[in-house]
Amino acid sequence: MSSYTLYGTFLSMPCVKAGLMLDLCGLPYDYKHVNLRAGESKTPDFLKLNKWGQVPVLVADGTPMTQSGAILLELAAKTGKFDGANAEEKRQVREWLFWEADLFYPGIAATRAQRLFYNGPAEVIAFFKGRGERALGMLNEALTGKDYLVGKNPTVADIACYVTAAYASDAELSLDAYPAIQAWMKRMAALPGMKTPQEALPKPAA
Repeated sequence: MSSYTLYGTFLSMPCVKAGLMLDLCGLPYDYKHVNLRAGESKTPDFLKLNKWGQVPVLVADGTPMTQSGAILLELAAKTGKFDGANAEEKRQVREWLFWEADLFYPGIAATRAQRLFYNGPAEVIAFFKGRGERALGMLNEALTGKDYLVGKNPTVADIACYVTAAYASDAELSLDAYPAIQAWMKRMAALPGMKTPQEALPKPAA
């Protein structure tokens, strides 16, 4: 039995981030699918793991961790991988990680959710899609002439943004106009242990 257990669902982008980080760090883990539609994240047992009733939850040696960004940073600290090389780079990594959570992730994930799962009104989809387009432009500019967001090596900021960018088509956003993002995504996809985000986590048996 692994010292890590990830609770999540394959449809959740934050869960994918946590799963890929474990893979990239070479950390074996047990996986437990949480059926959100059946209310499994709101049961008393699950709420003991995460008081907010959300996935992902990563249990490490009996201690539950929540929120994908916090999980990425915790694993980076534990393994010494995918963090900045010095204090300045670490600061920039955290800036990018919080930027992703504040602007990029909502722009893609909320548009995706409204389109695919909630049959959202057109004006709501257009609002979130606009945030996604703005974030893609900012990300493309930041990556122009660079291999990764911070320093010479990939970090948790790249991992988080890579997963979000991988779902752009679900938000009806094309990456054709963002050559720097496309080149960066190819570099990320080639990292040892990297999986396609949409295939990163097991799907429950039908």
